[in-house]
Amino acid sequence: MPSPPDNRRLTGRLIAYELIDLLNHMARRYDGDLISLLVFTGVWTANTAHLRATTDRYVALHDIPPDSQRRAIADADLAERLCLPRHIMDPYVAALIDVGMIERRDLGLVVPSAVFTRAEMLAGANDTYGRLIEILARLRKAGVSLGESETF
Repeated sequence: MPSPPDNRRLTGRLIAYELIDLLNHMARRYDGDLISLLVFTGVWTANTAHLRATTDRYVALHDIPPDSQRRAIADADLAERLCLPRHIMDPYVAALIDVGMIERRDLGLVVPSAVFTRAEMLAGANDTYGRLIEILARLRKAGVSLGESETF
């Protein structure tokens, strides 16, 4: 069976373009503020990182991990995770707390599950899913193999 073509540079270029386009689109939900999106996403992904391998629960649109399943992230850990200096990140954290998107708890920052039940968040999840399907279709159309990783 012949090896798939080496299209790593094409894949990298397409993924970079699509990532910037997707981030731009998603940031519009935060008044066009990419850093606010990054901070918010950094918190909720850290809160639920331990659930990444879960494939039998918390997978459907309305199957949202409850607060009891969310693990807080310390501000310092978030700044390190996002590669953001605290003097840049902290005002965004404060603003997201002020609008109820993030809560500060004893062990750190948490995006409460109720945030994900909001109509705009559910619409955003649908939109992001649809855009991912489009990205995968464009990659396939460009000849990018989505199979096992190859070493050249």
